[in-house]
Amino acid sequence: MKRTLVLSIVLLIAFSAAGFAEDLQKGFVPTWKAGDRWVLEASYRDLKGDGEAWLPPIQWVFRVRAIKEKLGRQCYIVHVFPRHGEMKVQAILWLAVEDLKPVRVIDIFPTTEGMRFSERDIDPENPEPLVAIDTLIPYDLPVFPLTNSAAQGVQSADGFAAYRGGATEKKFSRASKVGTLSFKRTIGQKSKKPERQYSDTFAAYRSSGATYQVEVAEERSSTNLLQLWQEGSPWAVSSENRSRKVRLVPASELPGANSQTGGND
Repeated sequence: MKRTLVLSIVLLIAFSAAGFAEDLQKGFVPTWKAGDRWVLEASYRDLKGDGEAWLPPIQWVFRVRAIKEKLGRQCYIVHVFPRHGEMKVQAILWLAVEDLKPVRVIDIFPTTEGMRFSERDIDPENPEPLVAIDTLIPYDLPVFPLTNSAAQGVQSADGFAAYRGGATEKKFSRASKVGTLSFKRTIGQKSKKPERQYSDTFAAYRSSGATYQVEVAEERSSTNLLQLWQEGSPWAVSSENRSRKVRLVPASELPGANSQTGGND
């Protein structure tokens, strides 16, 4: 009887550990619902100045307007707009519910002739990181799902203990044509154990979910992006490249929902 009980406990632990590892291997994809919103605060390097001068930050509201079908995929429709001020720059993101793959990206901006928009060249069949180029809006996204490298063992409160092994890297290549000329661009995405120097950053969001450090770099380009993601947070808690630093504003720092719309809602 005692031997049967011990065997049952061992099998239960084994199956639980296998299930935990399988869940981690499936990876992390943020999930939202219509009406969700969050705020990113972005600081920009003063490219006209000398040294490490930074301009006053801008807060951007991300709001999930609806979930609709586009190109055969259920997509979140995310409206991005400035929380304060008279700036009119906005964006509309169509992101697949399953894995946040960009399906359509529209940038809206003012000109001397009125408001105009441009649409990003997106190929949903060939995923690659979404890098916010030629826009102030920090809607950079890696390719999901994010996974812990060879995850084993028990998850710790800070999300670090799930990692075993080194970094994993993926390459995404895409060919495009301009007239008769063909160009190939390659973007690398590296996931690795978050460095301990970022533990305070994760702690500010009071989540015990797994943590991820993602580095995105385009070959033959100065585009290098570092993002920190944490399960339980709707967006990267931190994002940084050469010209921009971004943080997810914790809910504790935000006033009531009515004041988040900034008049552009």
